[in-house]
Amino acid sequence: MLSPLEEVKSRIDIVELVQSYIRLHKAGINYKANCPFHGEKTPSFFVSPARQIWHCFGCGKGGDAFKFIMEIEGHDFPEALRLLAQRAGVVLKREDPRIRSERNRMYDICEEAAKIFEKSLTLTPAVQAYMKRRGVEEKTSGEFRVGFAPKSWDFLLKALVQKGFKKEEISAAGLAVKSEDKASWYDRFRSRIMFPISDGSGRVVGFSGRIFEQETRDKGQETRMEAKYVNTPSTLIYDKSKVLYGFDRAKQEIRSKNEVVVVEGQMDCVMSHQAGVKNAIAVSGTALTLYQLKIVRRLCDTMVSSFDTDAAGDSATKRSLALASELEFNRRVAVIPSGKDPADAVLENPQNWISAVAEAKPVVDFYFEKAFKENEVLTSQGKKTISSIVLPWIAELSNEIEKSHWIKIFAEKLGVDEDAVQKELVRVNNIPYSAPVVPHEPQKALSRKELLEERLLSLLAVLGEGQRKEVSNSEVVFSTPLGQKIFSSLSLGTKEFAEQGELAKHIELCRFKGEIIAQSVPNVMQEFLLCKKELGKGAVKERLLKLQQEIAEQERRGAEVTSMLKDFQKLAEELKEV
Repeated sequence: MLSPLEEVKSRIDIVELVQSYIRLHKAGINYKANCPFHGEKTPSFFVSPARQIWHCFGCGKGGDAFKFIMEIEGHDFPEALRLLAQRAGVVLKREDPRIRSERNRMYDICEEAAKIFEKSLTLTPAVQAYMKRRGVEEKTSGEFRVGFAPKSWDFLLKALVQKGFKKEEISAAGLAVKSEDKASWYDRFRSRIMFPISDGSGRVVGFSGRIFEQETRDKGQETRMEAKYVNTPSTLIYDKSKVLYGFDRAKQEIRSKNEVVVVEGQMDCVMSHQAGVKNAIAVSGTALTLYQLKIVRRLCDTMVSSFDTDAAGDSATKRSLALASELEFNRRVAVIPSGKDPADAVLENPQNWISAVAEAKPVVDFYFEKAFKENEVLTSQGKKTISSIVLPWIAELSNEIEKSHWIKIFAEKLGVDEDAVQKELVRVNNIPYSAPVVPHEPQKALSRKELLEERLLSLLAVLGEGQRKEVSNSEVVFSTPLGQKIFSSLSLGTKEFAEQGELAKHIELCRFKGEIIAQSVPNVMQEFLLCKKELGKGAVKERLLKLQQEIAEQERRGAEVTSMLKDFQKLAEELKEV
């Protein structure tokens, strides 16, 4: 009988798993993509469906499905096991200490809270009627797990305590607040329509609550208006700068369409999906962060931003578009003629929103038209204002031909020489744009010898059995005992492989790497012999350097070095022969 871990591995397909995070392209019997763990323009990230492993030749990271989830989600092994078990439909025993953690407890709390809010909505006709007036169909509401937090101080708190959760845990998950006198606890969300926020794997990590009825509360002489939206604060599992609403539901469509549609709020996202634009995601009242954009960039090349003409100049939106340019997105803008937001446009006529997305304009076109429409081109001040709006967007274009195209059109439309536009563009380019620095774990760079050893083993792994026997007597000294073991095992031939435990995993990885290398070299055997020759030269050079240092040390001490000089001469001749 398979263990839970083995059963999870048997049910998870590595290609399907990785494709839920990044776009993969067929490469022979394997798949390739730009690595999600380091910046690159030429794909060096490969996935093997036959071996159910992945590896990046650029940064050196690789492993199985569990390692991929640990790297891309930032999880430890128990969390990765739990996530993949849910994906595979494998039930893990709750008491198993390997899968328990404070983070997992929070996931449990948020999931139970979502269920409680969902049930509450079904028992509240007034809220159901409101959602119907807003055009949200019952099916859509169910798909997005929209719920309701009643007007009660401790409705959720009591329900979660009854399910065995502690008040401190509920508070840590962002769902309860301790009173100022520290004597009691109360619900963070009260009388609000609840939108569960999920991570990329579909696990509920937080909530956004929209007030259901505008209320005022008296505090002595003070009367204040309730905030329209209340969101979960930062917790161990929720960070608003990293999570995108609807991404778990939209990612497949984003990848298939090679396009993401970014809207401003949860209701916009929900209604967009209902209208059939299912590649929509939402930000929660903030600009997109570089982290969020990098997640989306793994799946698509084009980003469509949606905002009405009054909000087009908003600094947060401009910052999002500027960051998208840093990641070389094709940036487009969807404008609803009526000036309504996507949710209201869908309510009025779904086709309005569908057409706005389909006819989204490239960002330069959008700002170009807007600037000339809103400013007087015949005055010097008008020209200056138009330039300040349009030129920064032209300056961001990475394609020089496209940039030249817009410079020519802009100069003609503005009625000035192209030289003047070019000079102003240089000035704009010299204004530094300060993008946030994203910390990353530095990767240890392999030495040339280590790279050659890795390549040699990979090539040996894909040689035919007869070819391996030809080179089985080769003398190669590796940097590590593991490399020596792999070489010895591979040299024995397929029938005598001692592939057990960790050694088997390393040999499989060598075969995988060898398959990739074999696609780019004309003759695998010749490439193997070339690597072996280079390693031999390197070994002789190391011995020469070491002997040179020893000779220098002996001469410093006044000792006899004649025999050492003869050895040095022999090594030098050997190097020439190699």
